[in-house]
Order: sequence, then structure tokens, then C-alpha cells
Amino acid sequence: VAVKDGKIYAIDHDGMLRVKYLYRVPGGLRLRSENSEEHPDEVYTGEAASRIRVLGRVFWVSTLLY
Repeated sequence: VAVKDGKIYAIDHDGMLRVKYLYRVPGGLRLRSENSEEHPDEVYTGEAASRIRVLGRVFWVSTLLY
């Protein structure tokens, strides 16, 4: 799957399924959470980036407001 910066993807990160905004960086990926104040960006390059498998792009998201 070709990553387009700023789009949401489902990924397999070392066996953990995650949904994150992805951005390409030289030699790797930057993962951003919707709630980035609580969960800061993660940058993975080299060997660490090779353990991230992009499963597909998320095309619809729904949230509940309380």
C-alpha cells in the first residue's frame, strides 16, 4: 500500500493492530494519533520501520460526542 501523507491507515506494528495517521520520513514513517496531545508522534526508521506493515487505508471514521 502506497502511503499518502496525512491519511489514516490500519497497520500491524510488531503484532499490535493500530489505526494512525501516517507520514513518510526519510527511511521510515511517522505515526500520529488523533489525540496527539496525549499520545505524541512516533518516528520509526531503519529496522524499526521494517516491523510496521500497512494493512490498508481507513476511508471512514465515526466519533461519538458526549
